[in-house]
Amino acid sequence: MDARALLEQAPDGRVATSATRLAGSSGWQGTGRDGTALWGLCAGSGKSPYQVCVDLTDRATKCSCPSRKFPCKHALALQLRDAREPLPEGEPPDWVAEWLARRTRAAPVVADESPEAVLRRARAKEKTALARQGAVRAGVAGLTDWLGDVAGAGLAGLPARDAAWWHSVQARMVDAQAKGLASAVDEVRGIVAAGGPRWAHDAADRLGGLHLLARLAESSDPVVRRRLGFSVAEEEVRAGPGWSDQWVPLLKLESDDGLVRTVRQWVWGRAHGWVVAVRHAGGGARPVPPLAHGVPVRGVLHPYPGVPPHRVAVGELLTEARPESVPVPVPGTWREALAEVAEHLVGDPWQRLHPVGCGPVRVTEDTRYLVDPTSRGLPVRGDLALDQALALTGGGAFDAWGLWNGRDLRLGAVAEPGGTPEVVG
Repeated sequence: MDARALLEQAPDGRVATSATRLAGSSGWQGTGRDGTALWGLCAGSGKSPYQVCVDLTDRATKCSCPSRKFPCKHALALQLRDAREPLPEGEPPDWVAEWLARRTRAAPVVADESPEAVLRRARAKEKTALARQGAVRAGVAGLTDWLGDVAGAGLAGLPARDAAWWHSVQARMVDAQAKGLASAVDEVRGIVAAGGPRWAHDAADRLGGLHLLARLAESSDPVVRRRLGFSVAEEEVRAGPGWSDQWVPLLKLESDDGLVRTVRQWVWGRAHGWVVAVRHAGGGARPVPPLAHGVPVRGVLHPYPGVPPHRVAVGELLTEARPESVPVPVPGTWREALAEVAEHLVGDPWQRLHPVGCGPVRVTEDTRYLVDPTSRGLPVRGDLALDQALALTGGGAFDAWGLWNGRDLRLGAVAEPGGTPEVVG
Protein backbone atom coordinates (compact mmCIF):
# COMPACT_ATOMS: atom_id res chain seq x y z
CA MET A 1 0.00 0.00 0.00
CA ASP A 2 1.51 3.37 -0.98
CA ALA A 3 1.76 6.45 1.24
CA ARG A 4 -1.24 8.22 -0.22
CA ALA A 5 -3.52 5.22 0.34
CA LEU A 6 -2.23 4.93 3.90
CA LEU A 7 -2.80 8.61 4.66
CA GLU A 8 -6.36 8.31 3.38
CA GLN A 9 -6.97 5.90 6.31
CA ALA A 10 -6.22 8.68 8.81
CA PRO A 11 -9.30 9.67 10.84
CA ASP A 12 -8.52 13.35 10.29
CA GLY A 13 -5.95 15.72 8.84
CA ARG A 14 -4.18 16.24 12.16
CA VAL A 15 -3.45 12.53 12.53
CA ALA A 16 -2.19 12.38 8.92
CA THR A 17 0.16 15.32 9.51
CA SER A 18 1.46 13.95 12.82
CA ALA A 19 1.95 10.47 11.36
CA THR A 20 3.97 11.82 8.44
CA ARG A 21 6.31 13.69 10.78
CA LEU A 22 6.53 10.76 13.18
CA ALA A 23 7.43 8.36 10.36
CA GLY A 24 10.74 10.16 9.92
CA SER A 25 11.43 10.45 13.65
CA SER A 26 14.43 8.86 15.34
CA GLY A 27 12.28 7.76 18.26
CA TRP A 28 11.65 4.28 16.85
CA GLN A 29 13.34 1.10 17.98
CA GLY A 30 12.80 -2.62 17.62
CA THR A 31 10.94 -2.28 14.32
CA GLY A 32 10.39 -5.32 12.17
CA ARG A 33 8.09 -7.25 9.92
CA ASP A 34 7.23 -10.74 8.73
CA GLY A 35 4.64 -12.03 6.29
CA THR A 36 1.72 -11.16 8.56
CA ALA A 37 2.61 -8.15 10.69
CA LEU A 38 4.60 -4.96 11.29
CA TRP A 39 5.78 -3.95 14.75
CA GLY A 40 7.88 -1.39 16.56
CA LEU A 41 8.39 0.63 19.73
CA CYS A 42 7.86 4.38 19.55
CA ALA A 43 9.05 6.84 22.20
CA GLY A 44 6.19 8.82 23.72
CA SER A 45 5.69 11.28 26.54
CA GLY A 46 5.88 8.56 29.20
CA LYS A 47 8.74 6.42 30.49
CA SER A 48 7.88 3.34 28.42
CA PRO A 49 7.71 3.44 24.62
CA TYR A 50 4.42 2.67 22.92
CA GLN A 51 4.01 -0.83 21.50
CA VAL A 52 2.72 -0.55 17.94
CA CYS A 53 1.73 -3.38 15.61
CA VAL A 54 -0.21 -3.85 12.38
CA ASP A 55 -1.85 -6.99 11.02
CA LEU A 56 -1.00 -7.00 7.30
CA THR A 57 -3.92 -9.30 6.42
CA ASP A 58 -6.49 -6.56 6.99
CA ARG A 59 -4.41 -3.55 8.21
CA ALA A 60 -5.91 -3.79 11.71
CA THR A 61 -3.74 -1.94 14.25
CA LYS A 62 -2.89 -2.09 17.96
CA CYS A 63 -1.07 0.57 19.94
CA SER A 64 -0.56 1.05 23.69
CA CYS A 65 -0.91 4.83 23.40
CA PRO A 66 -4.00 6.49 24.96
CA SER A 67 -5.32 7.90 21.68
CA ARG A 68 -8.98 7.23 20.90
CA LYS A 69 -8.45 7.68 17.18
CA PHE A 70 -8.06 4.64 14.94
CA PRO A 71 -5.65 4.19 13.40
CA CYS A 72 -3.60 6.36 15.74
CA LYS A 73 -0.65 8.41 14.51
CA HIS A 74 1.83 5.77 15.73
CA ALA A 75 0.21 2.91 13.81
CA LEU A 76 -0.05 5.05 10.69
CA ALA A 77 3.57 6.22 11.03
CA LEU A 78 4.82 2.64 11.34
CA GLN A 79 3.12 1.74 8.07
CA LEU A 80 4.53 4.85 6.37
CA ARG A 81 8.04 3.83 7.46
CA ASP A 82 7.49 0.39 5.95
CA ALA A 83 6.12 1.92 2.73
CA ARG A 84 9.22 4.12 2.44
CA GLU A 85 11.62 1.25 3.05
CA PRO A 86 10.52 -2.25 4.16
CA LEU A 87 11.21 -2.87 7.83
CA PRO A 88 13.79 -5.56 8.64
CA GLU A 89 12.50 -9.13 8.53
CA GLY A 90 12.38 -10.94 11.85
CA GLU A 91 10.45 -12.93 14.41
CA PRO A 92 7.60 -10.99 16.05
CA PRO A 93 8.06 -10.20 19.77
CA ASP A 94 5.83 -12.01 22.25
CA TRP A 95 3.44 -9.07 22.61
CA VAL A 96 2.88 -9.05 18.84
CA ALA A 97 2.51 -12.82 18.61
CA GLU A 98 -0.02 -12.79 21.48
CA TRP A 99 -2.11 -10.09 19.83
CA LEU A 100 -2.10 -11.94 16.50
CA ALA A 101 -3.04 -15.18 18.27
CA ARG A 102 -5.98 -13.50 19.99
CA ARG A 103 -7.17 -12.21 16.64
CA THR A 104 -6.80 -15.66 15.09
CA ARG A 105 -8.75 -17.31 17.95
CA ALA A 106 -11.58 -14.85 17.56
CA ALA A 107 -14.58 -16.30 15.78
CA PRO A 108 -14.36 -15.50 12.09
CA VAL A 109 -16.91 -13.02 10.92
CA VAL A 110 -18.93 -14.43 8.07
CA ALA A 111 -20.61 -11.80 5.99
CA ASP A 112 -24.38 -12.06 6.11
CA GLU A 113 -25.50 -12.26 2.50
CA SER A 114 -29.21 -12.27 3.21
CA PRO A 115 -31.24 -9.70 1.25
CA GLU A 116 -31.88 -7.76 4.46
CA ALA A 117 -28.15 -7.60 5.32
CA VAL A 118 -27.18 -6.59 1.80
CA LEU A 119 -29.79 -3.83 1.90
CA ARG A 120 -28.52 -2.72 5.33
CA ARG A 121 -24.95 -2.45 4.08
CA ALA A 122 -26.07 -0.57 0.98
CA ARG A 123 -27.99 1.91 3.14
CA ALA A 124 -25.01 2.33 5.47
CA LYS A 125 -22.74 2.98 2.50
CA GLU A 126 -25.22 5.48 1.09
CA LYS A 127 -25.45 7.20 4.49
CA THR A 128 -21.67 7.52 4.65
CA ALA A 129 -21.53 8.93 1.13
CA LEU A 130 -24.28 11.45 1.93
CA ALA A 131 -22.44 12.51 5.10
CA ARG A 132 -19.26 13.05 3.09
CA GLN A 133 -21.19 14.99 0.46
CA GLY A 134 -22.71 17.17 3.17
CA ALA A 135 -19.31 17.86 4.72
CA VAL A 136 -17.85 18.81 1.33
CA ARG A 137 -20.86 21.02 0.62
CA ALA A 138 -20.22 22.88 3.88
CA GLY A 139 -16.57 23.21 2.94
CA VAL A 140 -17.47 24.65 -0.46
CA ALA A 141 -19.78 27.17 1.24
CA GLY A 142 -16.91 28.22 3.49
CA LEU A 143 -14.58 28.50 0.52
CA THR A 144 -17.12 30.66 -1.32
CA ASP A 145 -17.27 33.06 1.63
CA TRP A 146 -13.47 33.14 1.77
CA LEU A 147 -13.21 33.89 -1.93
CA GLY A 148 -15.71 36.72 -1.47
CA ASP A 149 -13.58 38.17 1.33
CA VAL A 150 -10.45 37.95 -0.84
CA ALA A 151 -12.20 39.66 -3.73
CA GLY A 152 -13.51 42.40 -1.45
CA ALA A 153 -10.12 43.10 0.13
CA GLY A 154 -8.23 42.85 -3.18
CA LEU A 155 -5.21 40.82 -4.23
CA ALA A 156 -2.77 43.48 -3.05
CA GLY A 157 -3.47 42.55 0.56
CA LEU A 158 -2.60 38.86 0.20
CA PRO A 159 1.19 39.17 0.80
CA ALA A 160 0.48 40.73 4.21
CA ARG A 161 -1.60 37.77 5.38
CA ASP A 162 0.14 35.61 7.98
CA ALA A 163 0.47 31.82 7.96
CA ALA A 164 -2.38 31.36 10.44
CA TRP A 165 -4.82 33.07 8.06
CA TRP A 166 -3.92 30.71 5.24
CA HIS A 167 -3.85 27.68 7.54
CA SER A 168 -7.32 28.39 8.91
CA VAL A 169 -9.03 28.03 5.54
CA GLN A 170 -6.90 25.02 4.59
CA ALA A 171 -7.76 23.32 7.89
CA ARG A 172 -11.43 24.03 7.29
CA MET A 173 -11.24 22.34 3.89
CA VAL A 174 -9.45 19.31 5.39
CA ASP A 175 -12.05 19.04 8.15
CA ALA A 176 -14.73 19.18 5.44
CA GLN A 177 -13.04 16.19 3.75
CA ALA A 178 -12.32 18.34 0.69
CA LYS A 179 -8.56 17.78 0.43
CA GLY A 180 -8.54 18.93 -3.19
CA LEU A 181 -9.71 22.38 -2.14
CA ALA A 182 -7.14 22.51 0.65
CA SER A 183 -4.38 21.74 -1.86
CA ALA A 184 -5.68 24.41 -4.24
CA VAL A 185 -5.66 27.04 -1.48
CA ASP A 186 -2.11 26.00 -0.56
CA GLU A 187 -1.10 26.48 -4.19
CA VAL A 188 -2.39 30.06 -4.07
CA ARG A 189 -0.48 30.62 -0.82
CA GLY A 190 2.70 29.31 -2.45
CA ILE A 191 2.31 31.66 -5.42
CA VAL A 192 1.82 34.67 -3.14
CA ALA A 193 4.78 33.69 -0.94
CA ALA A 194 7.07 33.21 -3.94
CA GLY A 195 6.34 36.72 -5.22
CA GLY A 196 7.83 37.81 -8.52
CA PRO A 197 6.45 40.06 -11.25
CA ARG A 198 3.60 37.65 -12.14
CA TRP A 199 2.38 36.62 -8.70
CA ALA A 200 -0.84 38.69 -8.86
CA HIS A 201 -1.70 37.34 -12.33
CA ASP A 202 -1.05 33.74 -11.30
CA ALA A 203 -2.89 34.10 -7.99
CA ALA A 204 -5.92 35.60 -9.76
CA ASP A 205 -5.86 32.71 -12.24
CA ARG A 206 -5.87 30.12 -9.42
CA LEU A 207 -8.56 31.95 -7.47
CA GLY A 208 -10.70 32.05 -10.61
CA GLY A 209 -10.27 28.31 -10.94
CA LEU A 210 -11.34 27.85 -7.32
CA HIS A 211 -14.42 29.96 -7.94
CA LEU A 212 -15.34 27.82 -10.97
CA LEU A 213 -14.83 24.64 -8.94
CA ALA A 214 -17.06 25.96 -6.15
CA ARG A 215 -19.78 26.78 -8.70
CA LEU A 216 -19.63 23.24 -10.13
CA ALA A 217 -19.25 21.42 -6.80
CA GLU A 218 -22.66 19.71 -7.01
CA SER A 219 -21.78 18.14 -10.39
CA SER A 220 -21.28 14.39 -10.64
CA ASP A 221 -18.58 14.89 -13.27
CA PRO A 222 -15.55 12.73 -12.32
CA VAL A 223 -13.11 15.57 -13.02
CA VAL A 224 -14.95 17.91 -10.64
CA ARG A 225 -15.18 15.24 -7.95
CA ARG A 226 -11.47 14.49 -8.25
CA ARG A 227 -10.61 18.19 -7.96
CA LEU A 228 -12.75 18.42 -4.82
CA GLY A 229 -10.86 15.52 -3.27
CA PHE A 230 -13.06 12.48 -3.91
CA SER A 231 -10.70 9.65 -4.77
CA VAL A 232 -11.02 6.24 -6.37
CA ALA A 233 -9.07 3.39 -4.75
CA GLU A 234 -6.20 2.11 -6.88
CA GLU A 235 -7.31 -1.47 -6.19
CA GLU A 236 -10.72 -0.65 -7.67
CA VAL A 237 -9.10 0.84 -10.77
CA ARG A 238 -6.84 -2.20 -11.25
CA ALA A 239 -9.90 -4.44 -11.02
CA GLY A 240 -11.43 -2.56 -13.97
CA PRO A 241 -10.58 -2.56 -17.68
CA GLY A 242 -6.97 -2.15 -18.75
CA TRP A 243 -5.25 -0.71 -21.79
CA SER A 244 -2.66 -3.00 -23.35
CA ASP A 245 -0.13 -1.03 -25.34
CA GLN A 246 3.50 -0.24 -25.96
CA TRP A 247 4.32 2.55 -23.52
CA VAL A 248 7.14 5.09 -23.37
CA PRO A 249 7.63 7.06 -20.10
CA LEU A 250 8.93 10.38 -21.44
CA LEU A 251 8.20 13.21 -19.00
CA LYS A 252 8.57 13.34 -15.22
CA LEU A 253 8.01 15.88 -12.45
CA GLU A 254 8.55 15.57 -8.69
CA SER A 255 6.83 17.73 -6.06
CA ASP A 256 6.72 17.98 -2.27
CA ASP A 257 3.85 19.55 -0.32
CA GLY A 258 5.59 19.15 3.04
CA LEU A 259 3.68 15.99 3.91
CA VAL A 260 3.89 13.79 0.86
CA ARG A 261 6.34 13.69 -2.02
CA THR A 262 4.85 12.91 -5.41
CA VAL A 263 6.33 11.85 -8.72
CA ARG A 264 4.22 12.17 -11.87
CA GLN A 265 5.15 10.43 -15.07
CA TRP A 266 3.63 11.27 -18.45
CA VAL A 267 3.65 8.13 -20.55
CA TRP A 268 2.94 7.90 -24.27
CA GLY A 269 1.12 4.86 -25.67
CA ARG A 270 1.16 3.90 -29.32
CA ALA A 271 -2.60 3.31 -29.39
CA HIS A 272 -3.76 5.45 -26.43
CA GLY A 273 -1.66 8.60 -26.51
CA TRP A 274 -0.68 10.38 -23.29
CA VAL A 275 -1.53 9.05 -19.82
CA VAL A 276 -0.23 9.99 -16.35
CA ALA A 277 1.09 7.59 -13.70
CA VAL A 278 1.46 8.90 -10.14
CA ARG A 279 3.24 7.62 -7.06
CA HIS A 280 3.39 9.11 -3.55
CA ALA A 281 5.69 8.61 -0.56
CA GLY A 282 5.48 9.97 2.98
CA GLY A 283 7.84 10.20 5.89
CA GLY A 284 10.56 11.99 3.94
CA ALA A 285 10.96 9.18 1.43
CA ARG A 286 11.51 9.90 -2.24
CA PRO A 287 8.99 8.04 -4.42
CA VAL A 288 10.20 5.75 -7.17
CA PRO A 289 8.63 6.46 -10.60
CA PRO A 290 5.86 3.97 -11.44
CA LEU A 291 7.72 2.92 -14.61
CA ALA A 292 11.41 2.82 -15.47
CA HIS A 293 11.81 6.31 -16.86
CA GLY A 294 12.69 6.51 -20.53
CA VAL A 295 12.49 2.74 -21.01
CA PRO A 296 9.82 1.52 -23.46
CA VAL A 297 7.70 -1.28 -22.05
CA ARG A 298 4.78 -3.39 -23.17
CA GLY A 299 2.06 -3.89 -20.60
CA VAL A 300 -1.35 -3.02 -19.23
CA LEU A 301 -2.27 0.31 -17.61
CA HIS A 302 -5.68 0.83 -16.01
CA PRO A 303 -7.36 4.24 -16.49
CA TYR A 304 -9.01 6.18 -13.68
CA PRO A 305 -12.34 7.89 -14.43
CA GLY A 306 -11.86 11.26 -16.08
CA VAL A 307 -10.72 12.84 -19.31
CA PRO A 308 -7.47 12.64 -21.33
CA PRO A 309 -4.72 12.49 -20.45
CA HIS A 310 -6.06 9.86 -18.06
CA ARG A 311 -4.38 9.04 -14.79
CA VAL A 312 -3.53 5.31 -14.79
CA ALA A 313 -2.65 2.55 -12.36
CA VAL A 314 0.14 0.23 -13.46
CA GLY A 315 -1.04 -3.32 -14.12
CA GLU A 316 0.89 -6.24 -15.57
CA LEU A 317 4.10 -5.29 -17.36
CA LEU A 318 5.23 -7.82 -19.94
CA THR A 319 8.48 -7.51 -21.83
CA GLU A 320 10.62 -4.47 -22.45
CA ALA A 321 10.41 -3.28 -26.02
CA ARG A 322 13.46 -2.41 -28.06
CA PRO A 323 13.86 1.40 -27.78
CA GLU A 324 14.47 1.85 -31.47
CA SER A 325 11.10 0.25 -32.23
CA VAL A 326 9.13 2.97 -30.45
CA PRO A 327 9.38 6.29 -32.33
CA VAL A 328 6.94 8.84 -30.91
CA PRO A 329 5.15 11.03 -33.49
CA VAL A 330 5.01 14.79 -32.86
CA PRO A 331 2.97 17.63 -34.38
CA GLY A 332 4.83 19.62 -37.00
CA THR A 333 4.11 23.03 -35.44
CA TRP A 334 3.51 24.56 -32.03
CA ARG A 335 0.09 25.73 -33.25
CA GLU A 336 -0.96 22.10 -33.72
CA ALA A 337 0.54 21.08 -30.38
CA LEU A 338 -1.24 23.82 -28.43
CA ALA A 339 -4.53 23.04 -30.20
CA GLU A 340 -4.39 19.62 -28.51
CA VAL A 341 -3.83 21.35 -25.17
CA ALA A 342 -6.93 23.48 -25.78
CA GLU A 343 -9.00 20.33 -26.26
CA HIS A 344 -7.75 18.93 -22.94
CA LEU A 345 -8.52 22.21 -21.14
CA VAL A 346 -12.15 21.92 -22.19
CA GLY A 347 -12.35 18.63 -20.30
CA ASP A 348 -10.30 19.75 -17.29
CA PRO A 349 -9.85 23.54 -17.00
CA TRP A 350 -7.92 23.13 -13.71
CA GLN A 351 -5.07 21.20 -15.33
CA ARG A 352 -1.86 23.25 -15.22
CA LEU A 353 0.68 20.95 -16.85
CA HIS A 354 0.26 19.54 -20.34
CA PRO A 355 2.49 17.14 -22.28
CA VAL A 356 3.31 18.60 -25.69
CA GLY A 357 5.67 17.75 -28.51
CA CYS A 358 6.82 19.37 -31.73
CA GLY A 359 9.42 18.74 -34.34
CA PRO A 360 11.68 19.51 -35.83
CA VAL A 361 12.55 22.57 -33.70
CA ARG A 362 15.66 24.66 -33.18
CA VAL A 363 16.92 26.57 -30.16
CA THR A 364 17.30 30.32 -30.69
CA GLU A 365 20.71 31.91 -30.17
CA ASP A 366 19.68 33.31 -26.77
CA THR A 367 18.38 29.79 -25.84
CA ARG A 368 15.06 31.28 -24.77
CA TYR A 369 12.81 29.72 -27.43
CA LEU A 370 12.26 26.55 -29.40
CA VAL A 371 11.31 27.57 -32.94
CA ASP A 372 9.26 25.32 -35.25
CA PRO A 373 9.51 25.19 -39.09
CA THR A 374 6.99 28.07 -39.38
CA SER A 375 9.28 30.27 -37.25
CA ARG A 376 6.86 30.26 -34.32
CA GLY A 377 8.64 29.96 -31.00
CA LEU A 378 7.65 28.60 -27.60
CA PRO A 379 9.50 29.84 -24.48
CA VAL A 380 11.67 27.10 -23.00
CA ARG A 381 12.98 26.88 -19.46
CA GLY A 382 16.74 27.36 -19.24
CA ASP A 383 17.74 24.42 -17.08
CA LEU A 384 19.91 21.31 -17.07
CA ALA A 385 17.50 19.50 -19.39
CA LEU A 386 17.98 22.18 -22.05
CA ASP A 387 21.76 21.98 -21.63
CA GLN A 388 21.62 18.20 -22.11
CA ALA A 389 19.41 18.62 -25.19
CA LEU A 390 21.92 21.02 -26.76
CA ALA A 391 24.76 18.61 -25.98
CA LEU A 392 22.89 15.69 -27.57
CA THR A 393 21.75 17.54 -30.69
CA GLY A 394 24.83 19.68 -31.26
CA GLY A 395 22.67 22.71 -31.96
CA GLY A 396 20.87 21.04 -34.86
CA ALA A 397 17.14 20.53 -35.35
CA PHE A 398 15.42 17.96 -33.15
CA ASP A 399 12.04 16.66 -32.04
CA ALA A 400 11.12 17.90 -28.55
CA TRP A 401 8.70 16.85 -25.81
CA GLY A 402 8.02 18.71 -22.59
CA LEU A 403 5.50 19.97 -20.04
CA TRP A 404 3.76 23.23 -20.92
CA ASN A 405 2.37 25.34 -18.04
CA GLY A 406 1.03 28.22 -20.11
CA ARG A 407 4.23 30.28 -19.80
CA ASP A 408 7.19 28.10 -20.64
CA LEU A 409 8.15 24.58 -21.63
CA ARG A 410 9.94 22.25 -19.22
CA LEU A 411 11.91 20.11 -21.69
CA GLY A 412 11.84 16.39 -20.94
CA ALA A 413 12.91 14.41 -24.01
CA VAL A 414 14.50 14.94 -27.43
CA ALA A 415 15.21 12.93 -30.55
CA GLU A 416 16.68 13.28 -33.99
CA PRO A 417 13.79 14.20 -36.32
CA GLY A 418 11.63 11.10 -36.57
CA GLY A 419 13.90 9.14 -34.25
CA THR A 420 13.53 7.46 -30.88
CA PRO A 421 13.28 9.92 -27.96
CA GLU A 422 15.86 10.13 -25.21
CA VAL A 423 14.90 11.61 -21.86
CA VAL A 424 16.83 14.66 -20.65
CA GLY A 425 14.78 15.69 -17.62
